[in-house]
Amino acid sequence: MEKRWRVVSTKSDAEPWWFFDGWEKDIMEEWTFKDKHDAIEKYIKDIQSFQEKFPHKKMKKYHSIAFWDKREVAFCEACDDDLQVYHGLILFEDDKPMVIIDDSETAYKIDESMKTNR
Repeated sequence: MEKRWRVVSTKSDAEPWWFFDGWEKDIMEEWTFKDKHDAIEKYIKDIQSFQEKFPHKKMKKYHSIAFWDKREVAFCEACDDDLQVYHGLILFEDDKPMVIIDDSETAYKIDESMKTNR
């Protein structure tokens, strides 16, 4: 089977690394790549774009990043409270979050993109 990579953009009241049942309904956009480097370039480009739009961010294991603005909330009728809205980016390899080793070139590129607010 041929490898494939995906960059997925989500919008949800949960950070993108939680993968709760039905999380796929939170997908806003999705890009599929046959080349790993093309997928990583898209992921980094989107990181930079999201940083321009949202003042807060948190990364988990390099493959998932949540962005948010504290003013963007959604009312939850079941819990009778406002919930934070998170805009997520996830980098997949063969339908699983991509494993990125801490001291790899990919991790370095992602770290560098997270340091800049353009």
